[in-house]
Amino acid sequence: MRDVLFRLKNLPKSLIWILMVPVFYGLGHWLERHPEVLEKYYAGSVQKVMMQGISTATGLLPFSLAEILFVVHGIALFIMVILFAVRLVKGGALKLLYQAAVYLSAVYVLFMMIWGLNYSRQPLAVTIGLEVRPYAVEELYVLSELLVDQANELRTIQHTNDEGVMKLASDRQAVFSRTVLGYEPLGEAKAIFRGRWGPPKAVWLSEAMLYTGITGIFMPFTGEANVNSRVPDLLLPANAMHEKAHQMGIAREDEANYAAYLACMSHPDADFQYSGTVLALIHATNALYREDPEAYVVLRQRYGEGLSKDLEAYSAFWKPYQGKVNDTADQINDTYLKTNRQADGVKSYGRMVDLLLADFLSDGEIIASINADGASGSDR
Repeated sequence: MRDVLFRLKNLPKSLIWILMVPVFYGLGHWLERHPEVLEKYYAGSVQKVMMQGISTATGLLPFSLAEILFVVHGIALFIMVILFAVRLVKGGALKLLYQAAVYLSAVYVLFMMIWGLNYSRQPLAVTIGLEVRPYAVEELYVLSELLVDQANELRTIQHTNDEGVMKLASDRQAVFSRTVLGYEPLGEAKAIFRGRWGPPKAVWLSEAMLYTGITGIFMPFTGEANVNSRVPDLLLPANAMHEKAHQMGIAREDEANYAAYLACMSHPDADFQYSGTVLALIHATNALYREDPEAYVVLRQRYGEGLSKDLEAYSAFWKPYQGKVNDTADQINDTYLKTNRQADGVKSYGRMVDLLLADFLSDGEIIASINADGASGSDR
């Protein structure tokens, strides 16, 4: 027994980071089964206060600290590969690998401590009091109809550019400053949205990010909501609201999308409302297309000229950036989501529709439409 204790005592202290990885990974799984513990002692208290402090502090900087960290780590990775090749010849390669393993383990453990355990939170639907259940195609069709009508109406009061495509009512920096106006009303009603965080920030390397298909990145270590400022105006407000949702501890992508929709619809400005509606419309109609392609084709005829033009311009914008880099980034993102217990990976984005349906059904809008028609989509 003494020999065992002696050996443990003389193990390198850096090894503790590696040993803590399975501990925190297991803790995440345990907390999934005890979300009330997570909410009381972490997500709704310590972590929330800590993240607000970090985000507020970095929010004073006019640039993204997270972007600098990404660049520095990219350079460091390149140097590490060279050093590893040299040490394979001269010796010391295993030591270098061990040091890298310790560093990556420390990053993972700190990530989980600062923010990552939020992936084990109870569903957002439970937190805000929505009843989510399996939905019928008829309900999905009516939801899509309502969103189309809502988008068409909001489109009539949007600013447009010389090509007749929607443009924002302000410059992009002002858009980021205006995001708080959408979450303030939500915070008055639901505690999860309550608090103060730094504003979203534009990324200098936005053009390069376009080739990955990434529209925004939340950095837990700096508390910054980083937004790709090169994306078209149509979804920029919704993207910014999405990243702010992550600041609030809403980790799952589908739930962050739904929170972005809620914040956009609570916003006093029409460009935010339109952006949030289009975000919801895209998710709802994608789900409808998978379930009933013919119904989708019929619904597509309801799109107004302005809405159609905006969506066509948005699609055309992304075509030059599609390719292997985009596919690789998608695979990396898929792996990241699965590692953090979002078992469906990228497919989890589609589950935003369940929250939208629960939202609209709670207001009685879908039920009223179905009753009025006898059966939604019966004339399709």
